[in-house]
Amino acid sequence: MARALIIGAGAIGRGYLPWNFKNMEFDFYDESIELCNGITKQVGYSSFMAIDGKLEERRFRPGEITSDLSQLNLKRYDVAFVSVGPRNCSNLPTELSMLECPIFSVENDPLTLEIISNLTGSKSVFFGVPDVIASSTASRENLDRDQFALHTEEGVLYLERNSSIPENLFGHLPKVIWSSREEMTREWDAKLFLHNTPHCIAAYLGYLNKKVFLHEGFNNAFIVKVVEGVIEELVLALKRTTKYDHDFLEQYADKELRRFSNPLLYDPISRVAREPLRKLEKGGRLVGALSLCLKSGVNPSFLNIGISAALNYKDPADRDFESMFQVENFGVSNFLKYYLDMAPDSIESQYVTESYKDACDYWKRELVCVS
Repeated sequence: MARALIIGAGAIGRGYLPWNFKNMEFDFYDESIELCNGITKQVGYSSFMAIDGKLEERRFRPGEITSDLSQLNLKRYDVAFVSVGPRNCSNLPTELSMLECPIFSVENDPLTLEIISNLTGSKSVFFGVPDVIASSTASRENLDRDQFALHTEEGVLYLERNSSIPENLFGHLPKVIWSSREEMTREWDAKLFLHNTPHCIAAYLGYLNKKVFLHEGFNNAFIVKVVEGVIEELVLALKRTTKYDHDFLEQYADKELRRFSNPLLYDPISRVAREPLRKLEKGGRLVGALSLCLKSGVNPSFLNIGISAALNYKDPADRDFESMFQVENFGVSNFLKYYLDMAPDSIESQYVTESYKDACDYWKRELVCVS
């Protein structure tokens, strides 16, 4: 029987990926000893998938789950998936160089391909786009039954098609949409700007509105208005700057608000909003989206509200917590220069800096007044 190695047993790796397997055993590598020991002790875990307004439960039993790669025979795998988070790819164990199978990075960042390839020495590292919302937790009811349970939506997994991928692998991943590099680029652009950008903005505004789960913020009309506005701005910007089919862009955008507000997902704001510095990087989901709008002549007024909200995200549990306090101490322009390498005379830095106070005043007023 075919066997997969999932590197990173978090929301995507544990909650979503195993739903895509058919007649395939799988193992987990994760740095959390507590997680590995806990799932081993209870012989598996439950994942709950939101399908047609209901949760479907599936019990998964990985063959091995370990924080010690020496416990695994890395030459035995038919495929491996990396889902540790983009920042953590550089810190993956060098022992992964023993893998001889195709490796898919499902990290929401194509730059991780080079990082993983350099670390493993593999020429078979390919891009994956999990178009899915996978929560890092579950409802209280399901957590009471299984502390390692997760919720996920049905989603779609796009994997890069390549002639070096063994034919037998396709049958073990029947739900996957195998796509060319060109098709993957289109899916990635759509996910980055029409999903990831409004998704994290919804989280930052939800945080400022003192919510815990993403869907709770959509009870606030102002948050709905801003998220819808961001999506409209970015659809227009993509229409003007790419050759992507307009129907594809509009259909992609139409489903996003329903996904974000799905109450079955129990998607924590802390997960979606985490690491704001990474989300504010040049070319990324916030400042990259700003560049796209400015280049296409689209006024990014709603996007700018979201960027100002991101600059005010200060969760003590977040790894960027200390850095985010420097927005007030440095001033916006200096913060963008020091932490994000944005030149003060760049149009993006000037736009954010000059409109920051008005944007903050706006959401501070509207988040309280609009319900």
